[in-house]
Amino acid sequence: MTERTTVVGAAIVHRGRLLGARRTAPAETAGRWELPGGKVQPGETPESALLREIDEELGCGVEVRSWLPGAVPIGERHQLVVAVCRLVAGEPEPAEHDRVLWLGPDELDDVDWLEPDRPFLPALRQQLLGAVTPGVRAVFFDEDDAIAVVRLLSEQGYDAWVEREWLAGEDDDEDHPWAVLSDAPEVLLELLVDEHDGWLDGEEAAGAVGAVQLPDAPKRIKRP
Repeated sequence: MTERTTVVGAAIVHRGRLLGARRTAPAETAGRWELPGGKVQPGETPESALLREIDEELGCGVEVRSWLPGAVPIGERHQLVVAVCRLVAGEPEPAEHDRVLWLGPDELDDVDWLEPDRPFLPALRQQLLGAVTPGVRAVFFDEDDAIAVVRLLSEQGYDAWVEREWLAGEDDDEDHPWAVLSDAPEVLLELLVDEHDGWLDGEEAAGAVGAVQLPDAPKRIKRP
């Protein structure tokens, strides 16, 4: 039996969303969506091939965080494996696709995925749900502190971003606090808020599925 050539796909997760790319060729797959990537060349590891392909196809840099279990056959000669990645440099700009989209967990079924990618979607949906509904937020009144915490979390390999922490009943010109959302563990967030004069808020993140009840004030659960 002929050994199958490995094709690597990148599940790039950023701010709780997954990057999908729309193919233009060949004709039978044009207009359908895939996880970007390509073939592993002789002498390459799957990880080095993935980093090369993403640079060539999207002009950005990613870091492999984990590999999803399993491999899916593509025809008789290839097999697809998928790595969960985070964006570490640049913004995706398609060179070999005609469009890219950031898709939330409830949007994955809105596009027509290629068949080999589909078996990986349930696991990726769970990854996204975990990213957009963390148990706590790190909240700061100083934007510079929030940005510093995001930078530290990113350097340690976590996905993290800043959002405004809007409070119910406030006018638009009020001094709203800044919330850091991340897939980092709570114990690490607690250390960082102690260092940067913030607190942990126990409300679910604003990106959670379902209606969001705005708080009247930040609920400080770790600091007086």
